[in-house]
Amino acid sequence: MNFLIIDDDCFLTSKIKYLFEKNKSINLVKIVNNYLNFLDEISIIDIYDIILLDINLWVGNKNWADIIKLIRNKNSIIPVIIISWVDDIWCIDLFFTLWASDYIIKPFRLEELYIRVLKWFKNGFFNRFNFNDNVVWYNWLYYDICKNEFNYNWLILELTKKNKYLLSIFFSYNEKFLSTDFLTFKLFWDYEVYDNRNIRIYIYRLKMILKNFWIDWWIKNIRWQWYIFQK
Repeated sequence: MNFLIIDDDCFLTSKIKYLFEKNKSINLVKIVNNYLNFLDEISIIDIYDIILLDINLWVGNKNWADIIKLIRNKNSIIPVIIISWVDDIWCIDLFFTLWASDYIIKPFRLEELYIRVLKWFKNGFFNRFNFNDNVVWYNWLYYDICKNEFNYNWLILELTKKNKYLLSIFFSYNEKFLSTDFLTFKLFWDYEVYDNRNIRIYIYRLKMILKNFWIDWWIKNIRWQWYIFQK
């Protein structure tokens, strides 16, 4: 999971970051503490799986509503969870009218936030797959979201954290064409540091693991710049 936090409360965001980075399914937790820095993220907003947004973030006449509109113009389905001290029912209704996914009133328990974020992450898989409890599957490949563990025919795939996230991306977007740029951003988030050759190395290593289960051919390279995960 790639998790973006948009909030200027440094103490709270550091607590949230620490909590989530302990989770096995977390690939990235990034904190943005002002509107201008958020604008740097909007062009790559698709790399994130969940966004947490504080409505008290203002710059000039720009506020949380402008942020969520920009997000929705780029991505209509990414879960956006609003956090605020406001408990007025009219405001809460406005948040959902502007396509917020969820709303948590401050002060909140960090454990509650953790549960809600993980639930939205699960829903992203559950809406596209067969599922039972915390497990989703594609053919005979099973993904336990809470454990961040893959099994094939109930045999565990021994993967690094990065390759687990890479496989979860393929898993989530199965039978869809994915560009090397998209995969690079999702996995590494900093395109200036990593180039496409790196993503190919990670895909190669992932295929070597899958080869032990005779399913490496599920990852197909199309004209060098595209990949598809398909049986």
